[in-house]
Amino acid sequence: MSIAIGQQLKIRSMIYVAAEPVPFFWPMRAFIHHNPLHGLEGMPFETAVVKGSHLFHGQAFLPRALYQEYLHKGSVDRERLQQEITDFLQDQESPATIPMPAILERLLTREKDPVILPTALIDDSDVQAASATGDIQIDSSLERIAGRLREDFLGGRPIYEVVDALHGTDIGASLDELVIKSCLDFFDEGQSVWHMPNRELGFFAAWRQVAQRNIRFFLRGLHIKEILDIDESPEGIIAYVMQTLQIPEEHWVDYFTRELARLHGWAGFIRWRSSASNYYWEQRYPGDLVDYMAVRMLLALTLLRKRSSGRLPIDLPRLTDFIRFDPYQAFLRNEFYGGGLLVQMAHQVEDALLRKDKSRIALVYTEYCRRKRQFEAERQAAGLLQVAQSMGVREALRQASHEQLQALLQSLRAFQAGEGMVWLKAMEASAAAELL
Repeated sequence: MSIAIGQQLKIRSMIYVAAEPVPFFWPMRAFIHHNPLHGLEGMPFETAVVKGSHLFHGQAFLPRALYQEYLHKGSVDRERLQQEITDFLQDQESPATIPMPAILERLLTREKDPVILPTALIDDSDVQAASATGDIQIDSSLERIAGRLREDFLGGRPIYEVVDALHGTDIGASLDELVIKSCLDFFDEGQSVWHMPNRELGFFAAWRQVAQRNIRFFLRGLHIKEILDIDESPEGIIAYVMQTLQIPEEHWVDYFTRELARLHGWAGFIRWRSSASNYYWEQRYPGDLVDYMAVRMLLALTLLRKRSSGRLPIDLPRLTDFIRFDPYQAFLRNEFYGGGLLVQMAHQVEDALLRKDKSRIALVYTEYCRRKRQFEAERQAAGLLQVAQSMGVREALRQASHEQLQALLQSLRAFQAGEGMVWLKAMEASAAAELL
């Protein structure tokens, strides 16, 4: 296989665009500031923070408890906090019987943990039912579950991340380990006692020669040579892998961005290095993100084939069909392997998945949803009622209509999502007042 020069250039341009959010973290020999959102400067700051947190697996703001410590020390302007709350509530529909300004101020300044908790199954009507009667309705429709799974799994995530989430494999971690080892071998700048031979050929070309004779890959069951024989160019390997995984070409840029963000430190270094034309090590041993992506994509496909052994879906259409036609099993697998499992039903879920009997899986799914929705609704309702009790409005909350409770929950979610910016602006106001 050999792809046309036009396709090679197109893939190079795609990776160039995909790498834009990845910041230059180098050189770090002397610096006065470090901006991890450098590649997102075209966005509003609030949007860039959310995007950066998602891409780079980071926490955008400090924990609330730490901000509260700063407040007690006088490093946060309390009046600015109150003003931010007032400004926020102007755009919200709040129940007249609930003192929202006082509640939001209490949540910010006295409650260490968020009142809106992460949930997988419930909606606002479940929370209302748990607050009032404790009885919730179960919605186990196929389309609702399949839609949620498609949104979670098929929204640009690398294929191996989806396989890991559904089958408990560790492809992502193994891939990162192999890529890091390859980068260390090639990009060594004299610190290591061993470096990759033939580095003057470039990253992918040098790695390709080593991989063809690497006995460790063979012993681990990684048949890399079969893919390397398809094309000698990094662009050809990337195209082959993406076509094998059947990722539509219009989604390649987003897919590449997610791949680069997995090891964004290395990606940022390589991006900077390849653009520094006068950098000694780049002149002597060239390597760019196309080389890096080819190595990563080739190893990803090899690991997927090894771990699946032909039994697991490892391309986008088959994963889509699995979620569409067997959503109960897909949901239970994600719960079991994704860390969100309700402990009380761990044995039943594992047993049903091992039996692979669809009727058994459907029964376990129904019971699991009933228990988990009850658990999530009661937990969320308890948090709300506790705050309401401290404000003397517990009974008003219990008697709130569905529309009133929905408005309350939406306001709390929106405020909690933007809470970090509220603290940041109040701290900036305190610092500015002290300076001026």
